[in-house]
Amino acid sequence: MRILITLSAVLLASAWATLPAIAVTQAEFRAGLGSRVITPQGFESWTDTDGDAQYNPDIDTFDDANGNGVFDAAWMAGFQNGRAATGVHDDLMAVAAVFDDGNTRIGIVTADVVGLMANFVASVRTAVPPELDLDYVLVHATHNHEGPDTQGLWGAADFESGVSETYMARLKAEMVGALEDASAALEPARLSMATIDGYDKALGTMDTRKPLILDPGIRVLMLKRADDSVIGTLVNYGMHVELAWDKNLAFTADLAGYLRRGLSAGLEYDSEIVRPGIGGTTMWLTGNVGGLMTVLPGEAVIDPWTRAEVTASGHDKARAFGYGVASAVLDTVLKPDGFYEDPAPTLQVTSRQFEVPTANYPLAVASLIGLLDRDFDLGLFPPRLTTQSEVALLQIGDARIATIPGELYPEIAVGGIENPPGADYTMAPAEVPPFRPAMGGRVNLMVNLANDAIGYIIPKSEWDNEAPWIYGYEEETYGEIVSVGPDGAAAVHGALLPLLERDGNNPH
Repeated sequence: MRILITLSAVLLASAWATLPAIAVTQAEFRAGLGSRVITPQGFESWTDTDGDAQYNPDIDTFDDANGNGVFDAAWMAGFQNGRAATGVHDDLMAVAAVFDDGNTRIGIVTADVVGLMANFVASVRTAVPPELDLDYVLVHATHNHEGPDTQGLWGAADFESGVSETYMARLKAEMVGALEDASAALEPARLSMATIDGYDKALGTMDTRKPLILDPGIRVLMLKRADDSVIGTLVNYGMHVELAWDKNLAFTADLAGYLRRGLSAGLEYDSEIVRPGIGGTTMWLTGNVGGLMTVLPGEAVIDPWTRAEVTASGHDKARAFGYGVASAVLDTVLKPDGFYEDPAPTLQVTSRQFEVPTANYPLAVASLIGLLDRDFDLGLFPPRLTTQSEVALLQIGDARIATIPGELYPEIAVGGIENPPGADYTMAPAEVPPFRPAMGGRVNLMVNLANDAIGYIIPKSEWDNEAPWIYGYEEETYGEIVSVGPDGAAAVHGALLPLLERDGNNPH
């Protein structure tokens, strides 16, 4: 961690980086996918005596497998502190996709973890072997709340990191390994794509903070061989990967794992495949989840096979949701016009580094004391705390992937920002126009927690850090405590919107 003090208000000018489309003879479009297991290993289990899913050394006991007298725990991220894993329900995965059009090569690698900050992302990119010839690498965390702490916020107690440096080194190696596997698997590919509507209600998707706005629809990119067999599929949807919920103590990829397995191998119940999958490797890309987008305990997800309403949080609910998304894709595959096939896909990337104003000073303090691996810049004239982040726009044929470095409130994407009573600022919406209408693709994916993890990206006119609370709520709303501050959304919006508009105004 570093905090760099400068006399200027701006550490670095915002930088644009574009990989230009060079006029060459159309080369063969190729794609490859790969995956690696990233489940934590070698941790010790324990007995949760009082059933609160928080290890208490005065009450709970642990299995001292190595006899060193120390609880060698693996701390789980996303909910309360002290949530130590007791085992593994299903493997966590790093999944990679590589695309090549003969001129540009793009890599995307995802991991079933809660978040990956900019310094770790930079280390992954640096570790990629030059011989892979990757012009750009998108690093994405699925925001899994049932995996290990990878940010330093979920240790044994408050102000204790749960990060294992040994695990982080292995995570980086396996993410790079997945990119190597995907590069080695490159083969001629046909690209097809779809936006699938009409499944949000059955999935139980809900916005849990007013204004209640969804970014609906499932976005899908599919890669096929000439014989119509599937190489791989990318699926993008806005939902917190957390449906096993806070009492779960077994590592799981949650709904993202069920989606991947359900779409590739098929829907499995009681060791029987009841609906076949389409083959290939499936990648989950988490969409716009600020607000926050989830299915609360007691709210229903309709299981696509049994038709049961699953209301209790747990693995069955995660399965119902993941299989629900998989079923939506499987249904669409069966429709004659369900997918559009791009006749001649080309690739292009535009990225931008930018400054994010930071008003959440506890985050800077956490970085200073070593809990977070994040760099900040302290400007003196005028006093100003900022951190660097990144947005990007990937063109994959007629599809677009916009990267968001945190958890975007859906109203910034689709419109509907409000300035409710109780908000800390009386003002017109600042983060306008919305992103989606500006995007120029046939199918437009938006990926949260891409290349960074700056927390919730909240419209300034909805910011509420002080009473009275917005919309007459009796208690403080959740979000601000894990956001960089009220000006973070405008910074992200100001960095990304020009990329989208420049692309949207230039037909491809």
